Amino acid sequence: MYRRSVLCALGTGVLAGAAGCNAFGSDREPVSEERTIDVAESALSVSAFRAAAAETHEGYAAGGVWGRGQSEPDHGLEFRGAWSATLPHRDGTTSDHLLVMYDLPPAPEGTRSSQMWLWSGLDPADGTSVHRLSTGISLPEADLSLGIYSPAQDYDADGVSSYRVESGRLDAATLSATMPLSNGRVGIGERTQIGDGGAYASVWTGESETPQSLAATTEVRWPADGDVELTWTVAAETSR
Repeated sequence: MYRRSVLCALGTGVLAGAAGCNAFGSDREPVSEERTIDVAESALSVSAFRAAAAETHEGYAAGGVWGRGQSEPDHGLEFRGAWSATLPHRDGTTSDHLLVMYDLPPAPEGTRSSQMWLWSGLDPADGTSVHRLSTGISLPEADLSLGIYSPAQDYDADGVSSYRVESGRLDAATLSATMPLSNGRVGIGERTQIGDGGAYASVWTGESETPQSLAATTEVRWPADGDVELTWTVAAETSR
């Protein structure tokens, strides 16, 4: 089992103020956190991000950051920044979350454009089950616009054994991965909306006593002379 947080091992720390909502008499423990990301200030270097991504594949195998390929695909995009989050859960379990940003070619109308790659994972302790993972971003209303996202539909393990994560841009060799889905369901957060001030969230729900992960991607566009800040929200829920 994969109890050690790969992100803490790299010195990125645990998110302060992670809010557990474990009510008296309930064995469910939802924990979530949101963070404002200034894309001009990367928290991880490209080498630190790649080390963190490789660590996820040691614990989650095909469920790591790059899916069944288990290594960063060839894409030719320029690394812009990466950020990490680690949420504490019961029994010393942690959920790990990564966000990485790559520059895309300018959008058709000439605006700057980047691809955001999001990943979350949790390896529950013995006697603990994971019920929910979610990761997503939201944009301020002024200027920033959310483009095509993936996954863009619901997937159920009763019908498929994997799901594809990829950009909708056809003018660049963008990032893509195939993620395993052994149980549960991958869906889209209800706040998801493309366009100005848009938001996107991907959610896994189910019940698993084994390592569970989730990956997603979306495009973000903004004016050439504008500052870029967005909100990154991550969450996980466990039970005993």
